[in-house]
Amino acid sequence: MSQDQLCAIESRLEELETRLSHPRMMTPLQVCDFLQISERALYDMKERGDAPPAIYFSQRTVRYDLHEVMAWAKQKEVGHG
Repeated sequence: MSQDQLCAIESRLEELETRLSHPRMMTPLQVCDFLQISERALYDMKERGDAPPAIYFSQRTVRYDLHEVMAWAKQKEVGHG
């Protein structure tokens, strides 16, 4: 097995562990904890239109899908390789 294949497997295992250790539907506070950012940073990103996609059940009930947050964060990755 090549080094690239091993790295791909390791990356996939880390992703699966993350998905298993966090709730699928997250509150804004849980998203902040997951991304290790402040609530202010999340709301600033929302104001700029550069935040993970949110699901609004009502004006005061907002949730984020873990898989969508992970995909959004992956798009922000720079300089990997």
